Amino acid sequence: MDPAEYAVVGVNLAAGVGGAILLGRHLRGVSGKPAGAAPYVALLLGVYILECAAVVAGMLLPVFSAALAVVWGIVLGRWLRGRASRRAALRTSFFVSVYSSLPAASFMAVPLVLALGGWPILTADGGARLGIPGFVPWPASTVLGFYAAVAIGTLVLKTLITATVTRLLQPRV
Repeated sequence: MDPAEYAVVGVNLAAGVGGAILLGRHLRGVSGKPAGAAPYVALLLGVYILECAAVVAGMLLPVFSAALAVVWGIVLGRWLRGRASRRAALRTSFFVSVYSSLPAASFMAVPLVLALGGWPILTADGGARLGIPGFVPWPASTVLGFYAAVAIGTLVLKTLITATVTRLLQPRV
């Protein structure tokens, strides 16, 4: 493996485990059960692994990740129905969508590693050397721009989908 791959794996491990611990504590509080956060942490790690697989399967296009956002919205909407207010359900869906976007965001480590290795990450030529098609407009045609667009686009898309589906499944009060 090259340094960029090590960086992505390291960032994913840190984000997946750290985020699962933080979000697991939040979910324990929302559930109202006195049990520890360990079951939620384990569940969230499974979610993270599925999200990593979706990013790889989509080759950095958030198609499969967006499909999983619908699934997470349905799961959260049904699980939080009657357990949390609409506001708490939306807040929780936001936290879950940010967490589930971390695998795509972790690819922001690639431009950093490439820059440290002397790769031009702010030019269209550097993007073309990496394989970004020529029809992609600047700044997305640069390495940094491309990875930033993927990370931000995934976060926005997943947050909108997860929050909307979760809200649709909450009772109107």
